[in-house]
Amino acid sequence: MRRFFLLGILLLTACTQEIANSPQLPVVTSAFMTATDTATPPPTPVPATATPIIFPSPAPLPPGPVSIITIGDSLTQGDGDESGRGYPGRLLELVDQIRPGTTITNFGLSGWTSDALINGDQGYFGQLMRAADESRSALASDRSAVVLVWIGSNDLWHLYEYGGDVTPAQEAEDAARFEANIKTILSELRTTGAQVIIALLDDQSQRPVALRGEAFTAITPDELAMMSEQVKRYNAIIQSQAAQYGALTVDFYNSDIFITPATLADDGNHPNAAGYDLITQAWYKALITILP
Repeated sequence: MRRFFLLGILLLTACTQEIANSPQLPVVTSAFMTATDTATPPPTPVPATATPIIFPSPAPLPPGPVSIITIGDSLTQGDGDESGRGYPGRLLELVDQIRPGTTITNFGLSGWTSDALINGDQGYFGQLMRAADESRSALASDRSAVVLVWIGSNDLWHLYEYGGDVTPAQEAEDAARFEANIKTILSELRTTGAQVIIALLDDQSQRPVALRGEAFTAITPDELAMMSEQVKRYNAIIQSQAAQYGALTVDFYNSDIFITPATLADDGNHPNAAGYDLITQAWYKALITILP
């Protein structure tokens, strides 16, 4: 009898430890939310299948409020905007006028790369997993879900700042890594049933902060020229994968927002309020095509 009693205690202790160690998922509680939750690293998302799946083109969303989720780096978090609204806060004001009750959840975090967006960083869950969970939750509540993706700037900065004397082989390897990440991001999001809009990157080698050598100071003028070519490869990848996964695109490559003093913060790197106004209009122009 004593043997069974001890066995029962051991089983109860094991179950208690398992429950106590379970990580907590973030909870969305407001119409406009920024991500501040921390947790253990999430499981690695399932990569795109070996056989390409062609997703349907973006289609008009049914009537009613929309759950918009934004993921990315400092440009999504809103660095440079003293109001703290960035483009997500401005976009919510526009969309709510035609789709009352619309919400925006902003997971963007400064300094994040496409690797971090998938796998997590700085004690945070990966934005991809959280965006996918938020999309599924919205769709389960009969709300349309749209995810806005803007990532890759820090991938480029890190390649040339920390890659030593970067060679063409390293650039090719980096482009392959970025392509795999974009495939994973788009595949994971589109599989939830959400619509996706993804941004083409500006040529940040032309930003004043780069030309003045005030940030990422290890990058040489020759490497800035290489970066200017690498961003073209990134954008070709984004366009190709957007076509495969049925995502819309927003073009910041052919924009002068990041080279015009009037639309830049004092750091010469991030947009100011006027810059975020223009960025918001670009996102809204794409979004309105699926909001009849």
